[in-house]
Amino acid sequence: MGKAQWIWYPDEFEVYHNILVSNLREQRNEFQHPMWELGRIHNSVLFYKIVDLEKPERFDVKSNGLISVRVNNGRKTEYKYGDGIMLKPGRNFVKVYASRLDGGFPAIYGTGEHFSTDATWKVSMFGKEDEYADTNSHYNSPDMDPCVFFFKYKRIFPTAVTEVNGGKLYDFGSEVMGKLILECKKDNVPCSLFYGESDTEALDEEDCILTDERDLSKGENVFRSRACRYVFIKCNEKLEVSMDFEYVDIHDVGSFKCSDKKINKVWNVCKYTMHLNMREGFYDGIKRDRWIWGGDAYQSLFVNSYLTNDTDIDRRTMTMLRGRDDLTQHINTIIDYSCFWILNLWEYYYFTSDIEFLKKSYPKTFNLIDMFEANRDENSFILGSQKRGDWTFIDWADMDKDGPVCALQMLMYRTYVCMCEMSQVIGDGKDKEFSKKAKNLKKNINKKFWDEEKGGFISSFTSGKREIRRHANILAILYDVTTDERKQSIIEHVINNSEVPAITTPYFKFFELDAMCSIGSFDMFKDMLHSYWGGMVDLGATTMWEQFDPTQKGAEHLEMYGGKYGRSLCHAWGSSPIYLLGRYCLGVRPTSPGYKTFEVRPNLIGLNNAKGTVPLGENHSISIEMRDGTIKIKTDKEGGVLAIRDQLIKIPVNFEIMERM
Repeated sequence: MGKAQWIWYPDEFEVYHNILVSNLREQRNEFQHPMWELGRIHNSVLFYKIVDLEKPERFDVKSNGLISVRVNNGRKTEYKYGDGIMLKPGRNFVKVYASRLDGGFPAIYGTGEHFSTDATWKVSMFGKEDEYADTNSHYNSPDMDPCVFFFKYKRIFPTAVTEVNGGKLYDFGSEVMGKLILECKKDNVPCSLFYGESDTEALDEEDCILTDERDLSKGENVFRSRACRYVFIKCNEKLEVSMDFEYVDIHDVGSFKCSDKKINKVWNVCKYTMHLNMREGFYDGIKRDRWIWGGDAYQSLFVNSYLTNDTDIDRRTMTMLRGRDDLTQHINTIIDYSCFWILNLWEYYYFTSDIEFLKKSYPKTFNLIDMFEANRDENSFILGSQKRGDWTFIDWADMDKDGPVCALQMLMYRTYVCMCEMSQVIGDGKDKEFSKKAKNLKKNINKKFWDEEKGGFISSFTSGKREIRRHANILAILYDVTTDERKQSIIEHVINNSEVPAITTPYFKFFELDAMCSIGSFDMFKDMLHSYWGGMVDLGATTMWEQFDPTQKGAEHLEMYGGKYGRSLCHAWGSSPIYLLGRYCLGVRPTSPGYKTFEVRPNLIGLNNAKGTVPLGENHSISIEMRDGTIKIKTDKEGGVLAIRDQLIKIPVNFEIMERM
């Protein structure tokens, strides 16, 4: 018998915690409402299992809400956990009715000698088709409640305290998230708190985003979980200040170290940024939004696949974004983020070969496809959404978005390609349909958006501006939407053209560097590691920012969205060097789903030496070291080849090999 687990209605855990997460955002104690549909939970469900026993057996079961137990039509409405229910030898039909009336979702936990609650139980929603229950390995104790997320806590203390402006500024030394604790020796002590990712923000009592006002009680006063580096506190009494740092206990598999100290620091800052944002799902940033966004999540999956390979958070995030019911608006109200959800599903399957999650999630793609295709023009270009509030994002950049947007069509092309691939895996026969749509869209993109004189793709052809921006051209290379000849023209006339506005968000730097590295152009990558990510580190960043413009100075780096402190200084999409270094420097990539086969194509990208480890799917990894003109490799997984010196060399299992580079 396996260990008992809490069980619940499918996707209920993710939907419920997404509701909570989406209602976390605040500004100066004012609630900032989410802008999209959050889904709903069921407050009453039936769990059941049929078991055959050789001898009598006691079964204990509890719920996190109301419970009624029925065995072989016998009823125990007054049942309490620990009372025990005796099951007879032979066939037993165990039914457990559970309800939760306080806004949470009902779940049950039961143990017996030969059977317990687990994913083999069925769950019924009264009129809907019965399904197998959902579980999560973290919830395996009767004193837990799946409505309470499985955070862990560690007590931390400020690293510095400064008396200033009639109060004290506490510095925790780096960005942190957790529950601030103020220990006071008196009752009814007025206290004002001002949080900041920078000392400038924390000291700005009028405009800092997060604040608290409270009359303190004697003893420990615990505040709600917040993100900051600095806290400015105004209080007339002496306080002891600490924080219960809040985190999800996810362990690293991936690592990287090289001869360049700046790049090593960048990698470590990216790692810390990523871990802070790995929570109920992949957050965008931990201070301002604390939301789960489709484009951010797409990039987080790549980074996670080269850092921790925690597939649980991948699945949680995708389920939280999509929910279980048909959507009436695009994910996060952003059309391109619906594209990224489909891309994410395919990439997740390719990294993991998790066929069960693919089968479960693939049907949900068609609601999104229908929304895309509800508003197309004669060229099959997606024009946008007919739903009020939906919009095309692409990036925080000045861009012509009149009519069909070229970058969105590039994403739509990749969406059709991924749908074709998933259809072939599922075997539903729709692959030819999606392949035909992809080919037609690719042809029309090249026909309508290519500008021969400018040597690249224009943002829009309907406005008459014929504007060239990097975004569509980057995606044309990355998603193979055009010819090799045109790709070379893009590199010359767009990517290497200083007159074309530079990318200023780490979000689209991910795509730009992925595209350039994919065609073997690594000079920009090393330069960006120094000047862009290294530029943030040089300015004292302990986590990577939402946006970085090297031409800005001082407090300009804190501004965004019309606010003095609107820019997130801890943003998950800033962590892409972890993926890029693992994928292109260490050179590791799967060549079939779940790393059944994989390739190592190393490149020092101008470094003297480099070493690191990359996860190879579940419970496997590969270690690589490049030094003194040689490469050493060791892995515990079959199926790998080393691509070096125009050769493909089979990588043996559990034996270190060394080759000349």
